[in-house]
Amino acid sequence: MKKHLELNFHGNLKGLGVMQFAQDNARRLNISGYVKRLPTGTIHIEAEGEERDLEEFIGLCRERNDWREENNRDVNISDRLIGYPKFYIRKQG
Repeated sequence: MKKHLELNFHGNLKGLGVMQFAQDNARRLNISGYVKRLPTGTIHIEAEGEERDLEEFIGLCRERNDWREENNRDVNISDRLIGYPKFYIRKQG
């Protein structure tokens, strides 16, 4: 069953590489949604897909060196679907 994921990584995350990593893995897992950097520096991800794919996506993000324990994370999974057509990188804001 498809689920909606909201994921925030707080901390000093640098460069477009972080967002490209999220996009590449989301697309590989057939997950739609977006990633963006908030003005605070937080990386915000909204994603939709099969629950097992979302769990794998979260795991991949947690394994990335600059997204580890020292960066506080907020994770929320719900049944609320928006229906994103693909996964993309949004401009800051």
